[in-house]
Amino acid sequence: MAELTEDEATLAAKFEAEHAAEIAAEKDKKFELTGATADEIAPIAAPPVAAVAAVAEPEKQERLSPLQKVSRLSVGERVKLAMLGNKEERSLLIRDGSRVVYAAVMASPKLTDQEVETIASMKNVQEGVLREVARNRKFIKSYTVMKNLVNNPRCPMDLSLNFIKNLLPPDLKALSMNKGVPETVRKMATRSFKEKTGKEK
Repeated sequence: MAELTEDEATLAAKFEAEHAAEIAAEKDKKFELTGATADEIAPIAAPPVAAVAAVAEPEKQERLSPLQKVSRLSVGERVKLAMLGNKEERSLLIRDGSRVVYAAVMASPKLTDQEVETIASMKNVQEGVLREVARNRKFIKSYTVMKNLVNNPRCPMDLSLNFIKNLLPPDLKALSMNKGVPETVRKMATRSFKEKTGKEK
């Protein structure tokens, strides 16, 4: 892990202190990857042979994939990594089944605008992740984030319907034809498109 700035370390410590009860309540919760594919599940389920072999040959410890490493951490360790780890680690931990872990990713001082845009369009995250994005004023100021949320089939409908009115006509037209989102969202997009342009689809 790269050397931390004082601000990053302080923010991480503050988050851990504020969520200490939640972390303690879930301390025995195993890592569960939301929307995991068969290829992703296989290495997690595999016995930690590399870890055993590392007793004799420590260099083998490094051969664990990021996913395998994350899967062996406690909730408290995953929270710390979510706050202070790298982009690849955050991309895994945002899919953690534990709310306090994915909340830590969203609160990370290292999280970039581009990562938030990607998260807003992810279909393999908990609904709560998308709500975390939507309730953060800094994130939702981004038009791309808002557009990605509305076009995400996983996005709760109440959020989608709330953001539709802010979309530009070309994006409303595209949304009205997006078969991946609920029909109610498509109809609202169609109505909003007509109101803004005075045209049929």
